[in-house]
Amino acid sequence: MDTTLLRQLNEDIWHPFRLAYANLDAPAFLGLHAPELIRAGGQAQQVFGFEEYSDQTTKWFAELAGRGSRVAISFRFVERIAAKDIASERGIFQILSKRANGDERTFYGRFHTYARPTGGRWRICVDYDTDERSATLEEEFLAAADVDDVEAFSAQDVTKP
Repeated sequence: MDTTLLRQLNEDIWHPFRLAYANLDAPAFLGLHAPELIRAGGQAQQVFGFEEYSDQTTKWFAELAGRGSRVAISFRFVERIAAKDIASERGIFQILSKRANGDERTFYGRFHTYARPTGGRWRICVDYDTDERSATLEEEFLAAADVDDVEAFSAQDVTKP
């Protein structure tokens, strides 16, 4: 595995994703996604394209900001496969939510994304998430590789079925 590609994915997608989320910056967040985005799964178990995802995300970020709530997201990976023109990445995300009244909650979910380089940078083309098997997600999150631990995938055997 070429860890240079994984570092590019981090710089183009994963680090800006976390920053846009923390800043509730919908335009920056949506800019990480390709116009042909397919978004599936989530709590509502829906599938839709970029336009609906954009509308939902913009409204949700605005609602959070209006209530004085904050969110932070972190990613850890169980699989990262990248070639020069496509990448598939699977892992577990952690969302820390803090309401204006001080109430804090932690949520976990599984994700699987496909990305392609478009316009000179990587963008998410397919984004699927789920909270299935949620009882073990915190443990799995802690055991998975940190976003910056690209070396964990340098010897990954991509020939296994």
